[in-house]
Amino acid sequence: MKDRAYFEIRLESLGGLGANLCGKMLGELGVKYLGLNGAAFSSYGSEKRGSPVSSFIRWCEGDKEILINSPVREPDILGIFQENILLKYPWPDILEMPRKIVVNTRKDGDALAESYPWLSGHIYYLDGIAIAMQTKSRMNMIMLGAMMKALEDEDIISGQSLGSGQNQESGTNQESGTNQESGTNQESGMSRGSEQNRMVRDFLACGRQLIEETVGKKYPDLLEINLNGFMAGHAMVQHFHRKTEEKRISEPRQEKLVWGYENAPIGGVNPLAGNMASNDLSASRSGYLPLFDASKCIHCGLCDSTCPDMVFQFKRGIYKGKEQMMNQGLDYHYCKGCLRCVAVCPVNALVAGVEAEHPAPQWFVPDKDLTASNIHWTQKASDGWITGESYMSERRNDGGVR
Repeated sequence: MKDRAYFEIRLESLGGLGANLCGKMLGELGVKYLGLNGAAFSSYGSEKRGSPVSSFIRWCEGDKEILINSPVREPDILGIFQENILLKYPWPDILEMPRKIVVNTRKDGDALAESYPWLSGHIYYLDGIAIAMQTKSRMNMIMLGAMMKALEDEDIISGQSLGSGQNQESGTNQESGTNQESGTNQESGMSRGSEQNRMVRDFLACGRQLIEETVGKKYPDLLEINLNGFMAGHAMVQHFHRKTEEKRISEPRQEKLVWGYENAPIGGVNPLAGNMASNDLSASRSGYLPLFDASKCIHCGLCDSTCPDMVFQFKRGIYKGKEQMMNQGLDYHYCKGCLRCVAVCPVNALVAGVEAEHPAPQWFVPDKDLTASNIHWTQKASDGWITGESYMSERRNDGGVR
């Protein structure tokens, strides 16, 4: 193990990709199958798709106790469930560059290194969304397989787990055999290689058994596809190693608050409350998106009622001889692919589609096409009509321009 007492893992994700469950399973893996003491917990806000999620896992040797429960800030392994999270580097609450990083990305190794030149250490990467679509599995099972691939050569795995008593016994036999016979270096190397392969197989078997116990009991019909996703994630993850000068993240990025105790308006009124104008939630989609067929739409508004992010755009029009608000389509900037609208639509005007097959759908309707002044979509939101710090001086300005 390392100089400090704990082996630490951190997962960074978006709500809906399953990082919380993946972290719990990694913690359980260490306790139930590796003979370690472990702790796992997560940090997240609103339990909706698209919100930031962090999961923290700590392991230590079985004869020691875990005496801290704070977030992991110096992880040995960092799992990134969505590539866009890398854009937030340097992370304010991660102090040191991890030795290993596992990334879900569509880029190959060269493109990944070029896009993020600060990446250092052992980088494991895979296209988790493509694997999920192929195996019909979930992202957390695929990332669990990739994480276990990165864990295979760690000392805490080879030294503690998978029948350490058997390992010691075999080591004793090998040592006595060496004293009795003059084995060659090649033979000893082959012995070590076969032992390592056996441990990898046993480690994977532990992962499969963990999934069977976790998923099989609650969702037996989904067990096979999740096992397939787990094995595919382990088999298809790729790896490269690079060194950079940067070891410690010495200057964390400072978030600049628009309103705070020094500059908040009198009375604590926050005119930017609930503002989602600059949020691009498209990164949280897991391979599917709702497709809108305007010819079938009856403009009932059920999709708009169930949508958590108000992606549907309406404007006044004529339907069956009557003037009413008519559905114009979706703004995919704000759509995180929850597909609630597909489930509630009574006439199948909304259906689930594979996003990779529709990179630029013709029914895309950005907000700017529906505003009087044609302003950019990032300037239009719930605070679009606010023009002053006080409601006494506020005036309505059509188009939302302040």
